[in-house]
Amino acid sequence: MPLRTFKHLRAGLEATRGSVAAMTRGIEFTSAEHQQDIDTIYPEQIRGSYEAHYTSAAGAEVNSLELEGALDFDLFAWLGNVHIKAVPTGTGAGADKTYTFLPTLTSDDQKSASIQFGYTDSIAAGNPGVALTYVLGESLTLMWEKAPGSPGVTFRSSLISPKAATQITAFTGSGTYTTSELAKAGATVISIDPTTIGTTVDNDISSAEWTYTSGYKNLYTMNNTYAAQDAYCPDPLGWELKLKRFIRNDNEWDRYVDKVKRKIRIKSTGSVLGGSFYSIQLDCYGTLADRSTTEDEGLGYEELTYRNLYDTGAAGSTSITLVCSLAAIT
Repeated sequence: MPLRTFKHLRAGLEATRGSVAAMTRGIEFTSAEHQQDIDTIYPEQIRGSYEAHYTSAAGAEVNSLELEGALDFDLFAWLGNVHIKAVPTGTGAGADKTYTFLPTLTSDDQKSASIQFGYTDSIAAGNPGVALTYVLGESLTLMWEKAPGSPGVTFRSSLISPKAATQITAFTGSGTYTTSELAKAGATVISIDPTTIGTTVDNDISSAEWTYTSGYKNLYTMNNTYAAQDAYCPDPLGWELKLKRFIRNDNEWDRYVDKVKRKIRIKSTGSVLGGSFYSIQLDCYGTLADRSTTEDEGLGYEELTYRNLYDTGAAGSTSITLVCSLAAIT
C-alpha cells in the first residue's frame, strides 16, 4: 500500500537539457504531486445511430510537478538553479558558500533537472514511480509569516517538462538528503527604501509573499512523439511581491500615489557557518502597483503588491543571495 510518509523525490541537474542526469540528491517537501495530462482524441462519428463514438486515441502529453515545503537553506541552492539561474558552485574559502541568483537578461540559462518520484515503500512493476527529464522551474513562490500557528518560511515550486514521463520500478542513484537548517521568520529583517537598498528597516510587515515566473512555453512539432520538442522562454520574466503591513504611517500609501520606485530587501539569517551565517536575501526593485486595506483581529493593515522595475545599479529587478553549506550543486 503506498503511504504518504514514503513519498520520495530525487533529482540531478542535467549537463544539457533533456540529457538524463545521475540522481545525486533527495529533495525534501511537505507535499508533492506529479500531474500527467494526455489529450484524448475522441471524435464524434455519425453513423446513422445514437452511438456517436467508436474510437479514441492519445494526443499531446504535458507533465508538471508541484512541490511545497519549509524553506531550507541548502535546498534553495537547487531551487535557485532550476528556477532562476544556473549557479553550479558557491564562492568563498570557508564552510560558508555564497550563491548569487541574478537572472540573466539576455539569455535563458536556468538549469534543467532529471527527477524520479514515487513511493519508496511500494515501487514495483504494478505500482511504478515516474521519471522525468528536461524539468524546468516555471514559477517559484517564497512566503514569510511569523504569526502564531503559521508555517514560518515556506516555498511553492511549479515545475514543467516538455518530455514524456517514463514509468520506473526502482529508484536509481543515491538520492542523498543534505543536512542543513530552516530559514526562520523570527530571524528575518525587511527593509524598504527609495535609494539605497537595505538601509531602512520596516518592522511593521506581518507577512511577505514573492512569486517569480519564468514563462516557459512548450513547442509542439511533428517529432514522432506525443511530447513537445522543446521548452522555450519567449516572454519577459515577471515577479510580484505582496506585503501585509500594519498601518502605522502613510509611507507606502504615498508611494502608491506617486509610483516612486521602492527597493525592498528581505533577509533571513540562520546559525553560524564558517566565517558568516546561513542566510537568504531577496532584493526587489519595483513599483507599488496595488494597495488595499483590511483588518485582522481588530488591527488595521494595508495589503501591498509590488511589481518589477529594472534598476541600473542592480542590473535587474530582483536577485537572491544565498549562503549555505554546499560547495557545489548537482
